[in-house]
Amino acid sequence: MESSFDKQQMSEWLQEVLPNAFEESKVSKPEDEAIIVYEVNRLFDWVKINRLKRNYPNSIIVPVVTEHLTYSTGIAIELVLPALLIKPLQKSKFLRIVKKLYTAYQEKKASSLTLLELSQQVSQHHTSPFREAFLKRLIRGEVDNEQEIIQSSSFLSSNCIPNIVFLIQGYIDGDDKKADASSIITNIFRQNFVNQAPLSFLHFERYLLLLMRIPREYNSFKHWSEGEACLLEVIETLKRDYCIHLFMGVGSVFQDAMQVKESYSQARKARRKPPIDNIHIRYYEDLTKHEQLQKAIHYIEEHYDEQLTIRDVANYINFSSTHFSRLFKKETGRNFVDYVAFTRIIKTLPFLRKYDYTIEKIASTCGFNTPNYYSLTFKKYVGISPTDYRNTKEILFK
Repeated sequence: MESSFDKQQMSEWLQEVLPNAFEESKVSKPEDEAIIVYEVNRLFDWVKINRLKRNYPNSIIVPVVTEHLTYSTGIAIELVLPALLIKPLQKSKFLRIVKKLYTAYQEKKASSLTLLELSQQVSQHHTSPFREAFLKRLIRGEVDNEQEIIQSSSFLSSNCIPNIVFLIQGYIDGDDKKADASSIITNIFRQNFVNQAPLSFLHFERYLLLLMRIPREYNSFKHWSEGEACLLEVIETLKRDYCIHLFMGVGSVFQDAMQVKESYSQARKARRKPPIDNIHIRYYEDLTKHEQLQKAIHYIEEHYDEQLTIRDVANYINFSSTHFSRLFKKETGRNFVDYVAFTRIIKTLPFLRKYDYTIEKIASTCGFNTPNYYSLTFKKYVGISPTDYRNTKEILFK
């Protein structure tokens, strides 16, 4: 073990579950096989780990990162390391990872796989806590020191840092509602984007976040035709083959890692707005930036349960009805009546999903004149009736 931390404690833990399986040693030749544990106390230690990986390709290398350097753990992604530990060590997590690595190590010895191939397989099927921690720091805006990015850039490829965020919700409409929808969704995304862009996924609150690094030459996902085609194929495949319906908000592209949090915030906001073309995708960049229309939209969202007219809203922002109607369609992509109807539909979803309200009560509560009009409008925009939607199963990403 290439380390200065408490080896005695680790040895005692190992002896409990794998007596005599590990011994403290140094590999002396590249062809030697070993599991090397190395403590990361400084950023430069990642360089040493990279050298170990290069010099001993047949070995599994496990970094143990001190608490003040947790922001740098993304480097392990770039190095394709199969596991990572963070101090202070927790016995249960330490032993769980050790057992998994030891099993993989033993299987490797009994097969013709190289350790590099083994490490790649472990990385593909195992999401280490450090990976989620690193990505969540970006989403939460905790990487607020440019010096951190500068220091990490020497070791961390820009391909590992996302520049756009997708916030995904969905439901299953079929008999097999117990299917592992989350795994199905992530697998289909990876299959379709395998040669297009690096992907990462986070279960964040009750949503699934897709973090992607699209090619630098595109400042909008909509302008990347290959990527948008892949996204539409994912949506269609999930719907056709698995009865999984996705609905997502898409943030803007930010090349600065410290602004990825903005893309998440935008994706969250876009998800709650009526879409322009495709019910499954809502782009933040499609939302109007016109201050007076933003004020009008806020008014609609606050008074959706009333009998709104275009004249009411136009008067509220001191526009003529004609000018407001023309500008509203240009800025939102929908005419006023459609936009109000879709806003009301969105407002009804929690009542259908969480409460045992009748269709009649939901219709009257959310501004629809009659239950029949509500059902027809719902089916027009969503594709199924309110009753059928209520019988679907919401996908909770936990």
